[in-house]
Amino acid sequence: MENGNSLLLGRQAAWRRQAARFRYPHQVVSDPHLDIDAKRAILAAWASDENAVESMPTLRRLPGTPVPVTFSSIMDARIQLDRISGTANDDDPPSSPPNRKRQSHLPGWEAAA
Repeated sequence: MENGNSLLLGRQAAWRRQAARFRYPHQVVSDPHLDIDAKRAILAAWASDENAVESMPTLRRLPGTPVPVTFSSIMDARIQLDRISGTANDDDPPSSPPNRKRQSHLPGWEAAA
């Protein structure tokens, strides 16, 4: 198991080095040189509380990246990646039902179009 652990740590270090070249999370999603696992790892590291900006918990900054980004932008990128890769995550909120016209049930009233 120790060899597997060092391999995992080595991969995580490589993903962190690669992450430093990105300014925004959506750039990770659209990078053609990274596989899905690497993209997920970079976004997960970026979203980690370990990378929260002190006194500004809605911002995250990976070491080596030029500017902090919002947590919501990281999560949006992750959702976009899930859609592209065809996977869903149980942690994602369910999508909203389609917007339907509201009809009145009072006599003499018709639903506005």
